[in-house]
Amino acid sequence: MILDEVYAFLKNAGITRSHAKFSTDFLGHSPRYYDYLRCSGARPSLRSLLKLAMCLQDMACLGTGTPMDVAAGNLAHRVMSRALKRCR
Repeated sequence: MILDEVYAFLKNAGITRSHAKFSTDFLGHSPRYYDYLRCSGARPSLRSLLKLAMCLQDMACLGTGTPMDVAAGNLAHRVMSRALKRCR
């Protein structure tokens, strides 16, 4: 799941420290939302995908072109692609 990749990236970068913070800060839902998605296999909401893509894009644009900024931009693109597929 793309959210697992993004969470691992943000955790390794020291940007988020827990599933609960990731759920609230990056997905815009309750602290247990990411855990719910992982356990149930449910698809993330369109709103959460869009919020996550925007957060990652902001990280990429505000950075200085480091490999981490490039990775954030790539992840933003992949998350946005998933969101757009949901709209079809």
